[in-house]
Amino acid sequence: MKNKILKYIEEYSTIIIARHKNPDLDAYGSQFGLYYALKEKYPNKEIYAIGDTNNLNSFQDLDIVSEEVYKKSLLIILDTVSKALIEDLIYKNYSKLIFIDHHRNDPDIPFDLAYQVKDASSCSEIVADFLVEKNIPINKESARALYMGIIGDTGRFMYPSTSAKTFRIASILLESGADIAQIHNDMYSEPRRSKQIKNEFFNLVEYTEKNVAYRKNDIEFLNKYDLDTYYVSRGLVNQMAGMDEVKMWVNFTIDRDTSNIMCELRSRSIPVLSVAKKYGGGGHLLACGCTLKSWEDTDKVLSDLDKILEENNG
Repeated sequence: MKNKILKYIEEYSTIIIARHKNPDLDAYGSQFGLYYALKEKYPNKEIYAIGDTNNLNSFQDLDIVSEEVYKKSLLIILDTVSKALIEDLIYKNYSKLIFIDHHRNDPDIPFDLAYQVKDASSCSEIVADFLVEKNIPINKESARALYMGIIGDTGRFMYPSTSAKTFRIASILLESGADIAQIHNDMYSEPRRSKQIKNEFFNLVEYTEKNVAYRKNDIEFLNKYDLDTYYVSRGLVNQMAGMDEVKMWVNFTIDRDTSNIMCELRSRSIPVLSVAKKYGGGGHLLACGCTLKSWEDTDKVLSDLDKILEENNG
């Protein structure tokens, strides 16, 4: 599979590197990690990094690409295989499409190649492994991006998806110039206001009969601190992690634009992916998500999680 990816990369003079909407650190890390490495390896190729942006982008501005360029390009989409998570323009215009991902969903877009390593810690780990095996040099900028992606998706190597291979890849990235002291400072230092928001969030956490921790973040909560849905949904979910009594936690957040409810599910050890899939979502066994239509549906999700805990002697 890696040989085929390399063959496509070498065949095309124009390459577009994309990832899912509302990017997290792994999406950015895998995207820019691959981008910086290919830019240095193939200086005569036109290589673009595209997509939306947010406050996690500490790399560079994203490129704007014309429809004509799309149509002649190799498109590489990272960290998702789901149409719902990709901007329409991106997946509707390309010459060839490669997916590189670590989630457990199957692609729902026509593709030419799908390289999925579903037990990898992160998409950044997959990209780094590809670069190493195919002797594509990882420069300092690429190493920084890939290391940040791995740290983001492993919770600083604490999540169960972390493996011996993850540490081997991280070691290579350090040897390639990743400055871990600076990276960790950039990632985990935050303004006082952010701490205050997290404290209030935690103080409002509720619990089901089986001790599933949850938050229902409505418009009033978002407006109070002028927060966007994505920050609250993905950025605050793990404020509920680390409690002895809590084996599962879930964050429900209203989407300002659609009035849908974003649902982020997490578990310490018991798989919850089946619940995400039941409501049209996906992800990892212990970290996944879906989109709900009403607050009534949030109660159904909580009931499903309680049932799983009961079945597992929770």
